[in-house]
Amino acid sequence: MKSKKKIPKVRQVISTCCWCGLKIKDEGPLYSIGCKKRPEVNISKYEGKVMPVKISTSGKTVFSFVPPPGSDARKAGNDFMFALCSEDCGDQLKEALEIETEIGEMILSSDHIF
Repeated sequence: MKSKKKIPKVRQVISTCCWCGLKIKDEGPLYSIGCKKRPEVNISKYEGKVMPVKISTSGKTVFSFVPPPGSDARKAGNDFMFALCSEDCGDQLKEALEIETEIGEMILSSDHIF
């Protein structure tokens, strides 16, 4: 039986690259990607907390931070955010998320049924 991955603390998530696991030093640089959730998805239980995001196509679970309601990040339209150590890791995460999104949209549509 597969054991559940322990959810890290918020401080750990915002100081560790979610893609490669490199510790991000206090003096930076720190990169981030803000994301919007699908309207039908409820992530309110994660507000102000860490939310795991499974990326099936790469076999990874990465950790994001869900900003609390009323925060600057939420006002800017970010429902959840990923901390990254570099633009390269950001590009790799974006690519993986785009593939996941495309697969999800295909599954939810009838375009894949012949």
